[in-house]
Amino acid sequence: MIILGLNISGFHSSACLLIDGEIKAAITEERLSRVKRDKNFPHKAIKYCCKHAGITVEEITDIYVGWNSSKYMHKSDGTIDDALKDRGKLAYLSLNEFSSLLDNDSLEITQNITSLNSNTNIYFVDHHKSHLCNSYLQSGFNTANFIVADGFGENSTGLIGTVNDSTIEEYSQFRTPHSLGCFYSAFTELLGFHPNGDEWKVMALASLGDPQIYYNKVKKLIKVNDLNFELDLSYFEHYMFFTPNYFSPKFIREFGAPLNKLDELTQYHYDLVAAVQKVIEDVIIGFCDNLYKKTPNKNLVVSGGVFMNSVLNGKILEHTDYENIHIGGSPDDSGISIGSALYGLVYHKNIQPPNIALHNYFGGLYLNQDIKLELDKRKIKYSEVANIEKVVAKKLREKNIVAWFQGRSEFGQRALGNRSILADPTFPDVKDKVNASIKYREGFRPFAPSVLKDKQEKYFKIPKNQDSFFMEKVFKFKDKYKDKLPGVVHFDGSGRLQSVSSDVNLKYYNLIKEFEKLSGFPILLNTSFNINGMPLVETPGDAIDCFYKCGIDCLVMGNIIIEK
Repeated sequence: MIILGLNISGFHSSACLLIDGEIKAAITEERLSRVKRDKNFPHKAIKYCCKHAGITVEEITDIYVGWNSSKYMHKSDGTIDDALKDRGKLAYLSLNEFSSLLDNDSLEITQNITSLNSNTNIYFVDHHKSHLCNSYLQSGFNTANFIVADGFGENSTGLIGTVNDSTIEEYSQFRTPHSLGCFYSAFTELLGFHPNGDEWKVMALASLGDPQIYYNKVKKLIKVNDLNFELDLSYFEHYMFFTPNYFSPKFIREFGAPLNKLDELTQYHYDLVAAVQKVIEDVIIGFCDNLYKKTPNKNLVVSGGVFMNSVLNGKILEHTDYENIHIGGSPDDSGISIGSALYGLVYHKNIQPPNIALHNYFGGLYLNQDIKLELDKRKIKYSEVANIEKVVAKKLREKNIVAWFQGRSEFGQRALGNRSILADPTFPDVKDKVNASIKYREGFRPFAPSVLKDKQEKYFKIPKNQDSFFMEKVFKFKDKYKDKLPGVVHFDGSGRLQSVSSDVNLKYYNLIKEFEKLSGFPILLNTSFNINGMPLVETPGDAIDCFYKCGIDCLVMGNIIIEK
């Protein structure tokens, strides 16, 4: 049984391949096309997954797409004239028109591709159930409460309920256009950033403001009722696709004129987005409490683009009665390909996954021979080193910025020690140097600390003995270390933690151990191996291209070092 999961929702197209229930490969299309946030059908990603799994496309038995087209098929489109102009559309026309005769909201659509060499079934999975399964079915929990929230799905913007290995029970569905994701994106756009892409900039800026100043002004835009909510739609136009902005003229009158890229942010904007961040936190934590009262399950899973908000994520267990939470490495739409494939395996075919991955290293593996071949082709000089972790730790301590390319690439938007740019976080100017000469991005944006899991509680105020393997949670540093680690301490004394375990990534763990011997700190500054506007590097060729386009001092691939 070979299952292909796809995300073609319009954000971060991706593919995931399961063979006998195990994730063999998964990647976003942007990593291969080199087009940031590539929305095209993931042709390259599908071929890549098949190649690295050692199969052909013809061998795929089942395809699960994380967007359920049947939601739109109960009404006829009247497309006969259009279909006759393009006879290939007749296949879709017959399906759509016949299903429009069925007055049934629970309609499920299945397609079948039959050729001489293959017989492949195609299924369409609800978008938010795919989000749910991406988190829950990689959590290791036997049962859990769940909250899914994002910009939009087929005709909803989120789900709340409880789940086990055989049943998904929905308590509440957020109806379009009432969207927490679009609420946050409206303020992202107001500040001159790109909605559905730059929300983390707003999250970073929120630490510079006082949330109480404009809290009531922002909170009145959302009315919460137990496990659901409504936006005051007079302030928003995200659902009106013929208008250019997420917000209405009334929104502008209330919160000020939208900025452009060249406009300067003021304390007003910091205080405003601090209130926006606090409102989102309070709404989600309120849902958590109300859900727990209804079903007091100690486990919670969350997913959807709203939970890319790592500041929010770090506060959930501290402020609720839940004991365990799982978020995972790709709660955004990129993870839909994994979630839809796992949904098909468990809830359609009734097969439990053979093992749970505590990582997201689902990309291809490039050996030293592949790396040397690329370097020799470009006539680039390099050195091979026996004890690479020890050598690189010394270079980091000597204030070098190092690009670290190892093992299988990470799935999703966050680099977790296999496609990373690393630096010594103890130098006062390191954050400005990496932002200005390497990442080419705004100076206010923070960098994540990669910390040895067995020593993280020494440096962080971590409630309830939590971990953050996917950089998915922000915690406060303990006061005594804030001035000693300026490269990874944000304005409010926090850091987006990556817990590094020897069980998950031994090579990266050993590098940090070697660095600790020299610096006294088991912590590295870790940011994704790319420059602003570029996807994370995937291949040795991508790594070399990025290395020579910015101010990185050393490129390390396997046990090979290239220096400028």
